[in-house]
Amino acid sequence: MSLRIENKLVASGQRLTNRIITLRSQSVIPAFVFRRVVKPVTNSDNERKFDTWAGLGVVSSSEDHAIDYEQLGHAMVLMLDMLGGASHDTGMFILPEEMSSMALIEPYDIELQGDDRLKNAPDWEPKKGDLFCLLLNEHKEYHECTGVMGLSMMANHGKRYALAQRFDLNYLDAFREEDIDDVAVPYE
Repeated sequence: MSLRIENKLVASGQRLTNRIITLRSQSVIPAFVFRRVVKPVTNSDNERKFDTWAGLGVVSSSEDHAIDYEQLGHAMVLMLDMLGGASHDTGMFILPEEMSSMALIEPYDIELQGDDRLKNAPDWEPKKGDLFCLLLNEHKEYHECTGVMGLSMMANHGKRYALAQRFDLNYLDAFREEDIDDVAVPYE
């Protein structure tokens, strides 16, 4: 079964509209994007030597980690809905470890400007497990993509992403401040 040309044109137009809104909104947040990679098991010095179990946390400062992150590119993040977090039993505050949100995310090539940035999307798209370093003035927040949802029944209309805030990443080499490029004007 094939789609009629009209349906395809409408879906492509909707997709472009979502991209324009996400890249040009005044509420958009620029982000560095990292993709999780699993280190292979070998005997060399720069790779892990033993299997480690995910979810157990860091046991000691000498533990060898099974995953790392590599820089993927840049994206603009438009928060649609902040789902908050669990409320503490006393009702005094929200537990920040459980903060989650829904967002539109559009990758872009930082070298391009204006309409070229809209028309020429990079050859990658966000996936579950990707990490977004949101640049909020002098503050950086890390959010991990935990799910991808379509905006309609047609896959090419665009996608929404479920994000969960992450706090436990300072042990990874990819997040050393001196290795992250300083981007002066991501909004142009």
